[in-house]
Amino acid sequence: MFPGDGEILLRSRLYVICGILVLIPNTICLVVFNSSKDFRQRFVFFTLLSVSDLINGVSFIMSGAGRLDLLFHDKYHFKTSSYECMTGYLWPIFLLFGGQLPATFHCLLTVERVLAVNRVSWYRSRWTWRHRLYLSSLGIFICVFLSFIAFLVSFASPTLNENRICAVMDSTGIIYGTIHYCWIACSYMIAFAVTLNLFLRSHGSKFLNHTEKRKQMAILILSGINVLMVSVPNFVLVADQWHTDEFDVLLVGVAYLLYGFQSCFNLPIFYFFRLEFRRRCHELLRFRRTGSNTIVSNDMSRQKLSRVNASFVNTAI
Repeated sequence: MFPGDGEILLRSRLYVICGILVLIPNTICLVVFNSSKDFRQRFVFFTLLSVSDLINGVSFIMSGAGRLDLLFHDKYHFKTSSYECMTGYLWPIFLLFGGQLPATFHCLLTVERVLAVNRVSWYRSRWTWRHRLYLSSLGIFICVFLSFIAFLVSFASPTLNENRICAVMDSTGIIYGTIHYCWIACSYMIAFAVTLNLFLRSHGSKFLNHTEKRKQMAILILSGINVLMVSVPNFVLVADQWHTDEFDVLLVGVAYLLYGFQSCFNLPIFYFFRLEFRRRCHELLRFRRTGSNTIVSNDMSRQKLSRVNASFVNTAI
């Protein structure tokens, strides 16, 4: 055992625990979002956000378990290049996607909220699951492109690391790693600022119903949590790389753990702020009240049902 290995062991074990805790709630979210065709179409962004957080959880499990394996087999304290990290281990690429994808889909959720508030009529009449799918495809392409750039950077200008921890900075180099972390941090901060502005401007609006306001509240809380648990720790990670004597290994590990634990908050926020999500959970868990056969889950379906009933009444009359 080398000096400092105890902190690395503790940090790696915490990563595995964090990853498992992330997988459980996001798996539940995926089950709920894919429980009906209506949910699959309406919650495209939320589904992909849950998938992104699952990837984030897997990245924590893989990085923690991989480093534990290296430590237990006395292979951790060997010098390795950034390119060897990118090509020799799986967790660096998962760490990249686990950071980029959730940030991307939070930005897309913010874009959808902007359209819902500023283009109310168009959003309710024209916005469909296909628009969400197109934007999602664009977001995934951007993340894949950024990861490809990371591979090129590590290949073209590899840096030598003192050990095989192979974190993002060690695998891509300090320049790309700094851009990576700052982009993620700033994207959450911008999403929070935009969502907060929308919420304050439209809180008393007559054009938004109670359901739309609760949607805004859910996105606002998610964005605020991400600013506290992702943006701030990301700046700590960047500062640690540029000033290596400022923070110890365990503190950096705890900061990165916050980066993972933010992925656990999707389930409780969806449950408490999205009525249709909560009702679907109760249905799947067989908590349905006696005599209730169908749950109308969104405003559009309520409007369609009202029109059908109205036409039936007119016909009867």
